Amino acid sequence: MTYSRSNVFCDWLDVTCHPELSFISTVEAFLAYHFYPVLFSADGRTGYKVGEGVLIIECKRMWHRSSCSGSSIRELEAKGIFRDYVNVLGSVGHNITRLDAAVDLFLDAPAFLRKLEHMYPDDLFSFGRKALRVTRLYSARAVDRALTGTWYAGHRSSARVTARVYDKQAEAFEKRFEVLPPTTRIELTFKKDYNCSLYDVLMPESLFYSHASPKLLDAPEGVYIPDWSSRGLVPWVSEPRDYTLTLERFDYRVSSSPELRKLAELGAQFGDGGKAVIMRHFEKLLSSALHATEKVD
Repeated sequence: MTYSRSNVFCDWLDVTCHPELSFISTVEAFLAYHFYPVLFSADGRTGYKVGEGVLIIECKRMWHRSSCSGSSIRELEAKGIFRDYVNVLGSVGHNITRLDAAVDLFLDAPAFLRKLEHMYPDDLFSFGRKALRVTRLYSARAVDRALTGTWYAGHRSSARVTARVYDKQAEAFEKRFEVLPPTTRIELTFKKDYNCSLYDVLMPESLFYSHASPKLLDAPEGVYIPDWSSRGLVPWVSEPRDYTLTLERFDYRVSSSPELRKLAELGAQFGDGGKAVIMRHFEKLLSSALHATEKVD
């Protein structure tokens, strides 16, 4: 059966590196350069609001990590800077510890879920020799009582490759009140030690269909898709970009900052007292940051 579908896309990306040769400072410069605001920062984890998603950078003693959600990837793609972000990650030795590759089918999810149930009636699925337990999390749809939701293969398991097939239309409406046409998403998650590469991030067709076809979804007819093989050790080549935050660009960032504008609005209700609070804490933070910079220099 032929389905109308999207191209394969990357829907989550976690990359780690060694602390002694880290991409974290360049990722931070990249995010600051493009004016993405900080949502939280604590215990070595900093979250940035990137589009409708969150990009998290994390620093531990043995590793550093940058984790980009699917919504954040869509934002970077829309701005034409996702390749630039990938280039930053590839500027040092790295490992891809999670890569989600997905396809959207433009059909009602219950019909496709029933097809999977018929194909795997014993609730066992396998990408290779080891069988994965199938888990189904369904509920009855209000409009027609059709059972819909998510079909998992390897849910919460240690398997290196797992699958998730779910009703994207229902998920989008329930979580964000977003109205989509009937959409079924097929998503494969490749975990650490699978040796995926940044080539698979930007060109995920081979990775996805080599594993999904024919067990979940046949590859599109008339399209040649080569068998996947790891390119994890192939050096990543990219042109370096300068993400230095100039004083002029910083001035624009501060003057247009929604965080500072909101603090000003909140402080205004307290008059001069609110102004004093804002200035005191900002000066304290700025002095602390300047002191830290002087110690590094």
